[in-house]
Amino acid sequence: MVRLATVALALALALTIGPGCGGSDAGPDETTVPPVADGFDAERAFADLRAQVALGPRPSGSGAARQASAAIAKRLRRAGVEGVRIQRPYANVVARLPGSTPGAVVLGAHYDTKDAIPRFVGANDGASGVAILLELARSLPRPLPGPSVELAFFDAEEARGDRPFEVDGTRGSRQYVELARAGGEQGSPPIGEVAAMVLFDMVGDCDLRIPLEANSDPGIYELFAAAAQARTGSPAPFEGRTGAIGDDHLPFVEAEVPAVDLIDLDYGPGPMPGRWWHTPQDTLGKVCAESLDAVGEAALAAIPAIRGE
Repeated sequence: MVRLATVALALALALTIGPGCGGSDAGPDETTVPPVADGFDAERAFADLRAQVALGPRPSGSGAARQASAAIAKRLRRAGVEGVRIQRPYANVVARLPGSTPGAVVLGAHYDTKDAIPRFVGANDGASGVAILLELARSLPRPLPGPSVELAFFDAEEARGDRPFEVDGTRGSRQYVELARAGGEQGSPPIGEVAAMVLFDMVGDCDLRIPLEANSDPGIYELFAAAAQARTGSPAPFEGRTGAIGDDHLPFVEAEVPAVDLIDLDYGPGPMPGRWWHTPQDTLGKVCAESLDAVGEAALAAIPAIRGE
């Protein structure tokens, strides 16, 4: 479970020690950025997003997906992250930021795109989550307070063809959890050490709203809302509630790991999931660095506040 008793103190401390220097001109007042070396550089994160989109469609097993996984691993190594490797058979890219206390918090995002959709480049689904995760790898403090952070860039989140998502989706994250259940293989931590899991998916929408998803842990979600509140005076974009969503957090939930799916599955006009979801309309013009900044800055404060009981 997640311990919330020290959240207010941790967030207050983060806001009073000193300013960071976020990289987006459209970002927050710098005096409210948590005290990490460089803050969350939203423009650098958006450059990572743009580089993924430039590869074109990236369905699992494709040449572009292999390019994407290699690029993710290269960026992690350049950031000085430990234990970078690519799992098999599904090519999850995994790495580790050592912490000061026992246990681990898994941060995840998927890098594959849905197949059989011509010109679907997935700027929001899922390049935005990958961009957040890469910039967190650069921006989280060293040494990291609290449990270690395990980074997981999941392959094969999308179901193939017209197969039902509940049958064929989350193949990469299920592999990750299976390797964790086996005692910790191929870079997955032993499942007993995992205190919590945070998933970033579809977090780039310019009209960003991330409600509490029905299968997600309310305590972890509240850490992000509290971080946003402390930083800007509003919990936005972490507001509201939504129903259950099939995503890469579910294998962790099934393994009794508290998990949260930070997702805005209301993308474009029309009823949820919106007209731009899983269409060629999911392009660079529909996502914004400011949205990456809102999620990334909240994450910098919230993640170190997560503690295992």
